[in-house]
Amino acid sequence: MKILVTGGAGKLGQWVVRALKAQQHDVTVFDRQPSGEPANREIIGDIEDLDAVTAAAAGAEAIIHLAGIPTHSVVPDNDTFRINAMGAFNIHEAARRNGVPRVVSLSSEAVLGWAPGSFEREHLPDYLPIDENHPCQPQDCYGLSKQVLESVGRAFSARCGMVTVFIRAPWVMSPDELETLRKNNGRMIKDFGLYHYIDARDLAEACRLAVEVELSGAQAVYVGSGETTVSVPLAELYPKLAPDIGDRAAALTGALAPVSNELARRLLGWSPKHSWRGDSSSSSAKPAARSKRIGQETP
Repeated sequence: MKILVTGGAGKLGQWVVRALKAQQHDVTVFDRQPSGEPANREIIGDIEDLDAVTAAAAGAEAIIHLAGIPTHSVVPDNDTFRINAMGAFNIHEAARRNGVPRVVSLSSEAVLGWAPGSFEREHLPDYLPIDENHPCQPQDCYGLSKQVLESVGRAFSARCGMVTVFIRAPWVMSPDELETLRKNNGRMIKDFGLYHYIDARDLAEACRLAVEVELSGAQAVYVGSGETTVSVPLAELYPKLAPDIGDRAAALTGALAPVSNELARRLLGWSPKHSWRGDSSSSSAKPAARSKRIGQETP
């Protein structure tokens, strides 16, 4: 399959290119700098340039859109929002003009509004573990830009039948960062947060599968390791950090994460393989906890 990867020179993009090439896909990288990865071709360009993106997408059978500002506070807020939102429109419009049938975009758990330093007004999950039915309530420019990205994709699906997939990822960790987390026995505990992560190699596989499996319409999926970045079970930690959470975290025993990856497992046939705890099979073998909604007993 001929696949265009925007942001293919980035932290995640390099792993995505490798995953695609391992399956013999024909990969074109579109980025502002060379990737250094064995792509079939590279195009230097900017996602804010619609003409350049449209030219790069010619002949593609799918697009994996990774390019953009990776979090808040990297550049001024207005630049984060403009680049990410405008880039999302340009990618989908370029796909429409070229008849590309599928666009897979990197979204983020930041749409929920609990990324570190991303919220000013405290709010708590309606239920845990969180799934794709949970309300999105971003307060920062980055989370908002990802919510807009998903709205753009849904609009193009409605307009021309394009398949659009939004991969909502948590903190993306390189293998070196995973090893550092292991040596530190997890992250330092501060304020309320999701304390979730995914290894870049596992996320790359999710992106690959999202262009390969049979899908239709627009679909958002949470991907993640399924386990936390802290050594304390969230069933114990959350009531200490946020007493108003009550018993909503009771199911999050052991290392279970607060965000479910069950839909990604079912829809994509995907499962995470890498864990900072040192057992590469642990995160994929654990069953997902069932969500407990307010006013509803967990079966």
